Amino acid sequence: MRLRAAALTGLALALAAGTASAQGYQLRVSGGIQAVSFRGYSADSIRVDSVVTGPNGSLETPSGYAVACTSGLPYCNYWVPGPIRHSTPGMAQAALTMWGLGVPGLRVQVNGYAASDFGSEATWPGVNPNYQLIEGYAEYAAPAWTAIAGRKIVTGRLGTYSFDGGQLTGRLASAGLSVSGYVGAGLAIGTNLPYSSEDLTPQEEYLPSQSPIVAGVYGSWISPHAELTAEYRREVDQTTDYFGSERVAGSATLRPFGAWSLVGGAVYDIASGLWGSADAALRFATPKVGVVAGYRRYAPFYELWTVWGAFSPVPYNAIYGSLSVQVTKRLQLRVRGESYQFESADAETPLVSIEDAGHRVSGGGTYQISNAWQAQLGYQNEFGPGAASSGWDGSVTFAPTGKYSIMAYGSSLSRPLEYRWDQSVVMLYGVQASVVARENVTVAFTMARYDENRERPDAASFEWDQVRFGAKVIMTFSSADRLPLPKAISNRPAGY
Repeated sequence: MRLRAAALTGLALALAAGTASAQGYQLRVSGGIQAVSFRGYSADSIRVDSVVTGPNGSLETPSGYAVACTSGLPYCNYWVPGPIRHSTPGMAQAALTMWGLGVPGLRVQVNGYAASDFGSEATWPGVNPNYQLIEGYAEYAAPAWTAIAGRKIVTGRLGTYSFDGGQLTGRLASAGLSVSGYVGAGLAIGTNLPYSSEDLTPQEEYLPSQSPIVAGVYGSWISPHAELTAEYRREVDQTTDYFGSERVAGSATLRPFGAWSLVGGAVYDIASGLWGSADAALRFATPKVGVVAGYRRYAPFYELWTVWGAFSPVPYNAIYGSLSVQVTKRLQLRVRGESYQFESADAETPLVSIEDAGHRVSGGGTYQISNAWQAQLGYQNEFGPGAASSGWDGSVTFAPTGKYSIMAYGSSLSRPLEYRWDQSVVMLYGVQASVVARENVTVAFTMARYDENRERPDAASFEWDQVRFGAKVIMTFSSADRLPLPKAISNRPAGY
């Protein structure tokens, strides 16, 4: 019912837009549904006096399941295979742009979705809340400035954030300058939900009681040989008037000559007085060869009101390089490698030896068999603190025209876990097809099977296989074939 309501709402908007001869619009509606079956764990316990010692010296149940016992407690806990569960998640999303609203330069943008799980056995992650407004704002654009009011997403080196408020951007196109400022009520990071939302209740006691006030400034300068950007963002808790975060970032791209470029940037956390993530890379790019050599530093960021900053997260530094070569007209090969090491944690572990460095390596190729057939094969390997993984992936695609395509794909992932005594091996294989049924309607289908085997020395070594079926429909409605572009877009200088 929820998905049907979302579809009817989108259709009503399209019809309403179509009846206004002076009004322009573009509406994209998509809806998809999956059928999924999977197995999980079930918790159980056993009395301490019933626990036995296995052949390898571990504590087990009489039936062979490894147990965890706590000194002084009468019971030990363990996990057994759960029943096969079934889930049917579905989602409908609508993105609408409207102009010609009586004010030249005015445009309205709305983007949201409805989600639900139609199965009765399990609730699929990501379907709560059932409705969510991603963006919804009115924009007025003039040649030298743009004003926005509503729900907006801002993206930059400091991250991606959503807020309810306003944004004003000024431009000096002749000099390549642009400055933008925004202020409003911040939404939870990674979502478009206010901090008071019931869907954030697992963190309720750690969240601010009100959405913080956020304010930021973003500036850029663009020229044929260089690009410079600077960002500043502040977050203030409304209940205490304390800073939740305050950060500044800068980045640069230099193109001195030809195919060479130098890019880099860094983040500084003013509130905590610490440097954050940073990177720098030298790039060489031609139609046949691409080379990148660089350095990056990753440091996690947490607002001051969270508890995670008290654990003093440790950054790591990495050097990396990549190479892609168009060997022939049909064959392209690529390889990438990275070596990283964590900074000192200033903590001693005299009884154990812990890895503090690791590497990542990947490679692959794409071969254009003919105009209709393409094959791709890749391999990746990673080793580092806590875990490791290795695997491959490949696909074969048949796309004779732009009207339809069929792809068969497969992959493998092996995860020997450093801190656990089991190894997981996952095999994935499936088929994906898409068809342009009409000029404005595309239909896609997927079918995939996941074969997972957990190699353990106890009875909990069982398979986590699952099967997924999916279908998706994308419909686009537009007046662009009979009406000019909105001034909110045409008023913008090129490159903005």
